[in-house]
Amino acid sequence: MANDTSGIETFLAQWIAAFNAHDLDAHMALYLEDATLFGAVDELQVGRAAIREYFKGRAPDVKVRVYPMPRVTMLSPDIAVTAGHVDFADGDTPVPYRMTWVLVKRGGSWRIAQHHGSPRRGK
Repeated sequence: MANDTSGIETFLAQWIAAFNAHDLDAHMALYLEDATLFGAVDELQVGRAAIREYFKGRAPDVKVRVYPMPRVTMLSPDIAVTAGHVDFADGDTPVPYRMTWVLVKRGGSWRIAQHHGSPRRGK
């Protein structure tokens, strides 16, 4: 299957902008209503409301420093899986993470169905 990643780079830029602006409305609009998130805590966050609370609790100085275009595997024209590294920063303190998403195209727009982020150790 061709790896047509049209729109995913734009989606990534939207996610970074919403995250860095701490704009929870814009950020949550990028997730499906029933999305799931495994983040830096043990509990699985299910649904936009839970994911909103998770991101609402982060420190005000946490931002994306660098999130290069991840590896994208197209499972179908409307389903993509991404895997990559993101470098967050809490002020001047680097916070390196591994990040995976399952993206679904709905109404012509990509949305996150499943999100996993976990701290990265080593290089």
